[in-house]
Amino acid sequence: MEFIARQKWIRLSPQKARLVADAVRGMDVQEAIDALKFMPQKAAPLISKAIRSALANARAYQGDEKPDVDKLYLKSLFVDGGPSLKRIKPRAYGRAHRQLRRTSHIVVVLTERTEEELAAARARGERRRRVAPSPPKKGEPPAETPRAEAEAAEAGPKKPPRARFLRFGRKQDKYGAQVKSGGEDKEKAAAEHRKTERGTKGRRKKK
Repeated sequence: MEFIARQKWIRLSPQKARLVADAVRGMDVQEAIDALKFMPQKAAPLISKAIRSALANARAYQGDEKPDVDKLYLKSLFVDGGPSLKRIKPRAYGRAHRQLRRTSHIVVVLTERTEEELAAARARGERRRRVAPSPPKKGEPPAETPRAEAEAAEAGPKKPPRARFLRFGRKQDKYGAQVKSGGEDKEKAAAEHRKTERGTKGRRKKK
């Protein structure tokens, strides 16, 4: 059984509202409401209001088959564009630019999950929780995953770190200390040669 709620004539662009609707479509009702609480977009409380309205319709249902509220999920959530209000913004030299104030219609459809869908949703939630491992305690090395251990075994022993070369012919070892290289001697020799050359030119001019 489906339970529908509509929010019409909302002063919000449909394009902006659809970004939020796409993020919560397919979630359980309570999960979607909790997620919308922490979204900063203007559409988040408006969509949450529509979802809560559909949930109230399900709770107030007086038919023979009472729905299980815990199994309800967002089967459909879409945003349609409403009529646009035409406004004018004054510009230079007496001109006027047209501005459209767009409106939206939000439609929410709730229905119950079957047992197979409920089991699949729980499995997806468990997989999401297993993805992020717990951080290591202070002073303990980070725990390696089985995949990382297998990759390390295939790679073999680690190679020693290579020295990183800096500017002006210096290089740096793994501890951050700068090591002298042959480039410094070359620079000194070039500088002395330039001094000698300048001195020779000066003496030639004096003669």
